[in-house]
Amino acid sequence: MRDDRAADRWVDVLADLEMTGVFYSTGRFTEPWGIDLPALPRTLMFHLLLDGRAVVEVEGRAYELTKGDLLLVPHGSGHRVLSTPDAPSRSLWDIDREQAGDRYEHLVIDGGGAAATLVCGAVGFADPAVGRLLESLPPALRAGRGGPDDWLAAAVESIGREAREPRPGTDVVTARLADVVVVHAVRGWLEDAEPASGWVAALRDPAIGPALHAVHRDPGAAWSLEALAREARMSRSAFAERFASLVGEAPMTYVAAWRMDVAARLLREPGASVAAVARHVGYDSAPGFHRAFVRRHGVTPGAWQRSRPPRRLEDVLPAETIPA
Repeated sequence: MRDDRAADRWVDVLADLEMTGVFYSTGRFTEPWGIDLPALPRTLMFHLLLDGRAVVEVEGRAYELTKGDLLLVPHGSGHRVLSTPDAPSRSLWDIDREQAGDRYEHLVIDGGGAAATLVCGAVGFADPAVGRLLESLPPALRAGRGGPDDWLAAAVESIGREAREPRPGTDVVTARLADVVVVHAVRGWLEDAEPASGWVAALRDPAIGPALHAVHRDPGAAWSLEALAREARMSRSAFAERFASLVGEAPMTYVAAWRMDVAARLLREPGASVAAVARHVGYDSAPGFHRAFVRRHGVTPGAWQRSRPPRRLEDVLPAETIPA
């Protein structure tokens, strides 16, 4: 039987996947070819193979891709993309490229052999809380054509046409379509995976899930350990132990962090007031809100509000990885 409450939680999670496209590229490669990609903290990377073959090596494991396959690298781990497992590779920065826009470019490697076309991307998210979802995902997550989702095949084909025949606005169209297939892959994992621990496992848990959902629905409520345990229909001690086992932190630590992540998202909405956001997440004291926000995000609410999510690859790369 379908669990409507669980389905509602996935709707909430997917709605928070508001991407701030950091970077997209189209690659036209002929074998042998290989690319070393740097680690990008707090960034999801993906590779969509439109033609040919490829292998992605992530955290000691190799994933073979065939036409139409999509592979996500949710943890932002450094990894390699190769034509074959034994192909030579070189740094992303050493590959010939044609800049097509601020966040879109074409890469070319001409080895003289069989051809492959690849769409790659690195995307950030407007909501800091999405980091909890990304940490729950495996080091690599595969999706592909076929099965009941014919629209995914159509989306992949549309990206392929844009890659093969660029037109005005190709960078925008490719980015939007890539966003769709990334969300599709995450949704498929949320529906099918059964992790033993982590944030997603906690959301699925019949006791801890309702407590988390209650906090997400009303972060400014006067939450206490007793109130959360009532949502879970458990004793305080049993609830605290199970919550920490699944989520990896104490319940009230989670509540405090979630409030600040919600505040971070709200502060970037047009016309947002720091005082109003503070009240929404349960703070009547401005100094208390400021201190809690700085502990969580490292900057004051005002500084965060004036900043903007990264939109270029250089904005998320560690400085030492960018060539002078």
